[in-house]
Amino acid sequence: MTESQRRYRLLAWSVLVFNVFVILGGAIVRATGSGDGCGASWPTCTDRVFPSNPAVETVIEFSHRLTSAFAILGVLALYVLARRLYPGGHWVRKAAGIALLLMVVESLLGASLVIFQWVDQDASIGRMIVVPLHLINTYLLLGALTLTAWWASGNPEPSETVDGRTRRQLLLGAAGLLLVGAMGALNALSDTLYPAESFFSGVQQELSSDAPWLVQLRVLHPIVAVAVGFGVAYLSMRLSVSAADRTKRLSAVIIGLVVVQFFAGLINVMLATPLETQVVHLAFADAMWIAYVMFAAALLGEHRTAKTLIERSA
Repeated sequence: MTESQRRYRLLAWSVLVFNVFVILGGAIVRATGSGDGCGASWPTCTDRVFPSNPAVETVIEFSHRLTSAFAILGVLALYVLARRLYPGGHWVRKAAGIALLLMVVESLLGASLVIFQWVDQDASIGRMIVVPLHLINTYLLLGALTLTAWWASGNPEPSETVDGRTRRQLLLGAAGLLLVGAMGALNALSDTLYPAESFFSGVQQELSSDAPWLVQLRVLHPIVAVAVGFGVAYLSMRLSVSAADRTKRLSAVIIGLVVVQFFAGLINVMLATPLETQVVHLAFADAMWIAYVMFAAALLGEHRTAKTLIERSA
């Protein structure tokens, strides 16, 4: 690994962490009802590059847009430098290219929420479609950035010799986490549009036949989340039985995050989803997704390492 590639590795991990903070900032924008802080103008804010005499909501929304712009520049830098530092077909170049594409989609989805005024107390169908799509794209973006940093750190690339069953199981786990994330995004939107004063009043809302479908759907998220969470924990534990120590450690991290996330979600619901616990809950969800992507990459890369050792000994 050259000195330039070492610096690229540091940049890749830094961009990943920064994007997590940007995502948490987006949750603060939604939870505080600040999505309309800049009006319907985009990419400007209140038709200005820098808003004058801004309200608190405008400051929150503008800050999120500003950090998002830096996130875009970071992903763009990863892509440009990957093309300079790595040969064609290298997995770092592939992952960085996918990350840039997903960042473009991420920006367009975020812009659509503003332009069509799917913010604040809007309960339109368009918003209910875009919000979970936005979350899924966000997860895919974090996954691409994680893989960029992972392979830039010199970890082995995935091998074609991995059996189809293992690949399908890993994809199933990823799909489950994406589903939970999308449902969580709808739940968070429901908490914003139809807030509950307490845990018991929230339960009454959800069980009421007159409640909006978004509120009635809210009860399903914790059930699906628990099933998928412990299913992913079991899957990672089973697949890592004969794996290398690093892969086993990542499996242990996933199991630990599942347990922590279970209690974080429970506290979030019991306290009627205040802003602080919402952000913590989302942070652990992002961490679990990143850990799972790293676990899958490590497991698939072990076959590449084993194949290389066999070829060298032959």
